[in-house]
Amino acid sequence: MDEWKKLNSTEKELYLNPRKSVPNHATFQNIATNSAEEFRDSFDNKHLNISYGNRANQKLDIFLPKKNKDCAVQLYFHGGYWVGRDKFDHSHLAIPAITNNVIHISVNYDLAPNVTIDIIVEETIECILWVIKNISKYGGNNKNINLVGHSAGAHLVAMALTRKYNTKNIINSSTLISGIYQPQITKHISLNNIINISKQTIELTDVYKHTIIQNTKFLIIVGNNEPKAWKELTINYCKWLLNKNISFTFYNAINLNHFSIIKDLANPNSSLSKKVIKMCEI
Repeated sequence: MDEWKKLNSTEKELYLNPRKSVPNHATFQNIATNSAEEFRDSFDNKHLNISYGNRANQKLDIFLPKKNKDCAVQLYFHGGYWVGRDKFDHSHLAIPAITNNVIHISVNYDLAPNVTIDIIVEETIECILWVIKNISKYGGNNKNINLVGHSAGAHLVAMALTRKYNTKNIINSSTLISGIYQPQITKHISLNNIINISKQTIELTDVYKHTIIQNTKFLIIVGNNEPKAWKELTINYCKWLLNKNISFTFYNAINLNHFSIIKDLANPNSSLSKKVIKMCEI
């Protein structure tokens, strides 16, 4: 699981920091933010900034399809290396869901350095528990919860699967996209100046130090245009699942990098978004 440690310091910064490996990342992120705002402003059937916990950024947005009765529920956890981005940068990812009568929930959480990564994991659990308890009020089926996470969000989803929610089978599916599963990687790149992760936090948040409890369907995705070292993070997670006899579907997102993949996720006609939506089927 630690092949990335063999990279020299320059290679770690280039290949394990997506903002360095995709020089025009800001263009992709601006497009996402603008598309999210345009969709959010034009879509009426929504509930914004609902609190699921007591901390400042424990908020979620719910986007409802026209037919919102006993609907599958999709929760999206954004990336940003636990230090950046916002649910409002990703509202448009609701489009494929609502097009297919799936409720989409875009989740915010507190960011480092204001909180440590283990606290962010706990907020993720609080969010899922809130949805299980409350989503029926919005027409959602709390026995069909589907988690989607990109980058650091994939880590949060992976950690969420190591917890109990009164039953082992509450999470119908889990889609992990271009994930990072060992937060200690941040010690070896410039983000260490922000996160400064401790040994205790590493023990609490390294996915490989935990056991998957939830019996869920897995879709594991990585962008084909990611650096080899970043793709290996996903490959290692797949190997870990295989070693535990946990089945999954793997999808290699052709011609997509760490940031362009968001555009495809928002396109209801893309192969990528169709695969993600299909995971909501029981």
